Amino acid sequence: MRRDLRLLKSILPAWAIALLRRLRGLLRRGRQLRLQTPRARREAALQELEALPRRPLISLVMPTYRTDPKYLREAVDSVRAQHYPEWELIVVDDGSEDPALERAMSSYAADPRIRFRPLRENAGISAATNAGMELVQGEFVGFLDHDDTLTPDALLRVAQALAEDPELDVVYSDSDKLTIGGVRADPFLKPDWSPVYALGAMYIGHLLVVRTAVARAAGGFDSAFDKIQDFEFMLRVSERTGRIHHIPQILYHWRAIPGSIAAGTEQKSGVEELQARAVSAHLERLGLPARAEPHPAIPHRAVLAPANGATVQPKVSVVVRGREGSPELGRLRRSLEKTAYPELETIVVAKGSRAEAHNRGAAEASGEYLLFLAPDTEIADPAWLSQLVLHASLPDVAAVGPKLIRPDGKVEQAGLAIGLRDPAAPMLAGVDAEGDGYYGALPCSREVSGLSAECMLVARGDFEREGGFLDLYACEYEDLDLCQRLARGGRKCVYAATAVVVTHRSEVSRRAGSDIVDRALFVDTWYDRIAAGDPYFNPGFARQRADYVPSGWLEPVHRAVGAMRSR
Repeated sequence: MRRDLRLLKSILPAWAIALLRRLRGLLRRGRQLRLQTPRARREAALQELEALPRRPLISLVMPTYRTDPKYLREAVDSVRAQHYPEWELIVVDDGSEDPALERAMSSYAADPRIRFRPLRENAGISAATNAGMELVQGEFVGFLDHDDTLTPDALLRVAQALAEDPELDVVYSDSDKLTIGGVRADPFLKPDWSPVYALGAMYIGHLLVVRTAVARAAGGFDSAFDKIQDFEFMLRVSERTGRIHHIPQILYHWRAIPGSIAAGTEQKSGVEELQARAVSAHLERLGLPARAEPHPAIPHRAVLAPANGATVQPKVSVVVRGREGSPELGRLRRSLEKTAYPELETIVVAKGSRAEAHNRGAAEASGEYLLFLAPDTEIADPAWLSQLVLHASLPDVAAVGPKLIRPDGKVEQAGLAIGLRDPAAPMLAGVDAEGDGYYGALPCSREVSGLSAECMLVARGDFEREGGFLDLYACEYEDLDLCQRLARGGRKCVYAATAVVVTHRSEVSRRAGSDIVDRALFVDTWYDRIAAGDPYFNPGFARQRADYVPSGWLEPVHRAVGAMRSR
């Protein structure tokens, strides 16, 4: 075996050797997993069930239409296999007139928890779901597509979340896909509730469980938005409650069959226009000066634009720590002239640490917003500042940063994630700036835990309320520290995907600017927050870098594929 491994090392690249080693480890782990039988798992679940202080009834509504009986049975059986017993399933057939479907459902007639309601006419998925909601008796209602399945512990995990926080109104989970052959693939590891991200990407999906009173108060599902009915419904639910909890576990398997969006974004036409219309209506109901438009290049993504007639443009003070007459500052000044934003002033501070210089510049500024900008950046898009200010107008937002890209078109950072090995890292660094990232994390704006002072717009009131940047930091981490203080006060930081700024800072310069004392100060100050992990970066991702590679056995496979693609 050792001789064979030495031979392989001589002919295979390093990534392939790493993959073989990981596969060998998986074989060892598989021997251990065989000891964890379904019976043992069920016994463990029963113990968890006994520990629950209360067991609310969870109703599941499943609309069907000419469903393959095989897939329908798998969906229903996945509900019957739940470790959590306090459930009811309401299956509504949307006028299929299919005897095979009725025969499949009749086989469950002995289970009083399962009810079947056939509709005489085909009314659409929203109308069928609403018909099911009329029969709901549970305190909470969840939604299951007719060909998808739940994990056996799905409702138990929901019940545990509700027991831990009885005030919750919404619970959602991670998901993955089932191929036609029944193979699990394409895990979608979601962030905690991220309302800005939800404006651009239909990310909540399934499993979704909502307090029944809230679901009914929201008006149920709207047939005008069939094809994206779950997404539009969740937008209206979020207008009524912020008590929304994410379970970072895969509890739902979404079947990827022809005709389903799970099989590919090209499967349903007209989705982009419906999505933008739903988001625009949502923003209008909230009274925000923004509307949504379909992303010009990436399907099923929306971007924000000023609402029709919106003219408010508060003054912005650009604060730059730089030396007058330097080539980099000259380049920045020339590029700032491209900015299509009228209320703008520039303040250059030549001396002091970055935190000290920025604080001094802020003291001289007269703008409603402060824009901290590194001298080695360059403006590439005339609308960059308008987009930053637009995102700053969203609820509870205190700071906004752009998509920072390198001259070669690769991403430098799309926000910062904390709780990683470093203890923070730039998100999506090195990927194509025009791509989708991970489920829209690159072209869609979203909440983040940190932004860089290379380019950061901060509301003046929030900046002064927090006392500005801390001068204790010599050359780095003062920006991340400010972001944590803003979050502690209930304010948010947002990555604005449609604002693009080029950075010319080299990797050598970044390493030279690192400071071990600054790092220790940040870690010591925010240790609990770092240890808890980033709420906007799923704990299922590998912690080495913020590049959205799932941890565990998927990690070497993803990296191996990436290595082959880069050649």
